[in-house]
Amino acid sequence: MKQFLFIIILLITSSLSSQTIERTVIGSSGTTFSNANASMNFTIGELVVTTNSNGTIILNQGFHQEAITLKIRLSPIAFLQGPLATSGTTTMDDSLRSNSLLPTTSPYTDSATCESSVFNNTGNDAIIDWVWVTLRDKNDKTVVLASQSALLQADGDLVDVDGVSPLQVELASDSYFVGINHRNHLGIISTNPIALNTTTATTVNLSDTSSAVFGGTNSVLNMGNGIFAMISGDFDENGQIQNIDTNSVIQLLGISSYNKADLDMNGQVQNSDINNLLNPNIGKGEQF
Repeated sequence: MKQFLFIIILLITSSLSSQTIERTVIGSSGTTFSNANASMNFTIGELVVTTNSNGTIILNQGFHQEAITLKIRLSPIAFLQGPLATSGTTTMDDSLRSNSLLPTTSPYTDSATCESSVFNNTGNDAIIDWVWVTLRDKNDKTVVLASQSALLQADGDLVDVDGVSPLQVELASDSYFVGINHRNHLGIISTNPIALNTTTATTVNLSDTSSAVFGGTNSVLNMGNGIFAMISGDFDENGQIQNIDTNSVIQLLGISSYNKADLDMNGQVQNSDINNLLNPNIGKGEQF
């Protein structure tokens, strides 16, 4: 009998030790809130003692909740020489969009996506293409602290993947160099660090004067209408426009698609891409 009881106790003990206890909360009330920036779960607990924040994360004591991560907000402005030259106006040509050639997945490393309906916008808010945005250390512009894809509108506004909202980045309020790159144009970066915060979307205009970008007139082209645009022709994205770019584009003449060789971004790779844009820019390079 004692042996039998020992076996029963052993089995019960083994069963109990194999259980997994998940963290749970039983409260009289609570809920979950979420938006594009953060989510918060809480139950009713003791009265809030204080609120702590380091500029990036907020924590309210006394409640079960996730950390609330704040994001700095910015609204950069930049223009691309290719589609601006095609339009001949102060807004960029949106042929890639109107010919249904723009991909809903970014060509950059984060592979960000957007809804196809974002490309339904026309006029100033028409989407031209994807671009790559970097925020860099205020003391060393070579140090990239955050980077992400963004969408470029015909009027030069860079917006989030919904096609209309300012960009949001998970960094603390501070000053940062702001950089912009494109798949067949030379990249640019702000001349000075820009103060960015989590409450208002700071406008960062890198197109209204050559002095707005590091390298000045070596970094952008004066389009003659008050707009300084990023320089077209960097097919291989090495930061330099060279004869090798010309040779690569020649091999692709005649195709119609979303392709880096389409320097004026009208949906076709033609001699005009070489004669009007690439060849005149041979020898130019990024200044950072």
